[in-house]
Amino acid sequence: RGFYRSMAFRRGLYGMLFVAPAMLFFFMFSLYPMVNGLYLSLTEYTLLKPPRFIGFGNYIDLAKNREFINGIRVTATFVLGTTVPKWILSLGLALLFLRPFRGREVYKVLYFTPTLLSGVVISLVWKLLFNPGGLVTALARPLTGKVEMFWLADARLTPLALIAVDNWAGIPFYMIIWIAGLVGIPREFYEAALIDGAGRWQAFWRITLPLLRPTTLFVIVISTIGSFQAFSLQFIMTRGGPSNLTTTIALLVYNYGFNFFKMGVAAAMSVLMFIVIVAITMLQIRGVRAEETSYT
Repeated sequence: RGFYRSMAFRRGLYGMLFVAPAMLFFFMFSLYPMVNGLYLSLTEYTLLKPPRFIGFGNYIDLAKNREFINGIRVTATFVLGTTVPKWILSLGLALLFLRPFRGREVYKVLYFTPTLLSGVVISLVWKLLFNPGGLVTALARPLTGKVEMFWLADARLTPLALIAVDNWAGIPFYMIIWIAGLVGIPREFYEAALIDGAGRWQAFWRITLPLLRPTTLFVIVISTIGSFQAFSLQFIMTRGGPSNLTTTIALLVYNYGFNFFKMGVAAAMSVLMFIVIVAITMLQIRGVRAEETSYT
């Protein structure tokens, strides 16, 4: 009995030793920054002197901060413009690529290629394409008749341009997720529906969408979180301009922390954004109710 106890102890010890590096990494780069950020949000900290505890002073000031209120509006617009199109268009492309046609796999690989690029590379390339006299302007010239268009300096065009670029870069990724979910649906359901006389749209609404609830939840939550954290496009392509029309909360956190040296205010913005993301995620989980999905 003592021998088996010692063996179980060894196995448990070895398991803890193998997990320890990952846990240490998590505590150092995830948990500690979160706790420290929460503490800094309750202080006045300018990087020039030690933090001074002020309680909820930063949160109270944010309620009257026009830049923060504008950042909420800009972020909400960006989230709305980069989530709903991703859900619909990526699902439509997934349904398209499930159908057999010549060169399907080649087109799928080509369309998925933008996902392999980093956000910085995508931002730099599209910044060149959106040059006032660049390629995008040339392609739009038959419709607009203009030789130059200031895509990244116009109050109406700039937000739409960033939304279009984010959708272009993100839709292929979610297309692959949808394809994985569609492939997992048993074909017997469609065969039974066909025998019962159901049409294509009836099968889609009655079979495909209900059985895609786990995939739908994943796509909705991940895309929403990613849109709330949007930073690279705004930072590289516009720096938040023109007139702060593309200054998202993430970019505002960067500006307050590393340009204005108001780390306490930046930390408070981060905490508020974290709370909003968690709240929206919980609402989405309750709305989709992935646990109710069953193939039986």
